[in-house]
Amino acid sequence: MKQISKRKRQAEMQEATEIRLCEPAPFIYFENGQIAVTDGSSVWLVIVTCEAMKATASPPEKSLRRLVRYAEFYRDLAAANIRRGEDLDGKVWVRESDVLAAKSSLGLDREHRSHLRERV
Repeated sequence: MKQISKRKRQAEMQEATEIRLCEPAPFIYFENGQIAVTDGSSVWLVIVTCEAMKATASPPEKSLRRLVRYAEFYRDLAAANIRRGEDLDGKVWVRESDVLAAKSSLGLDREHRSHLRERV
């Protein structure tokens, strides 16, 4: 029965349901960043690993500032993971491999990574 409801939720998600940021505000808990996202009926806790935050832009850092600045980027990665059914018990992880794959698909190789440098 749980599998059926998960499949139903995945089908509903694929109907172009918008995933958006919601409360609580982004925060750092131990080594990882956390943000909340919703589709209007469900809420997921997105756990952004320390390594994912460091891989997002130069210079590599794990900070609340970076988590907030790139919250929409992490939301989009989490939404893709949710659509693939990679959420578990209301949690979805954004890992370094997700960030690197997204940067690669955007064509952000070494010579273009400077565009992701944070502005002070």
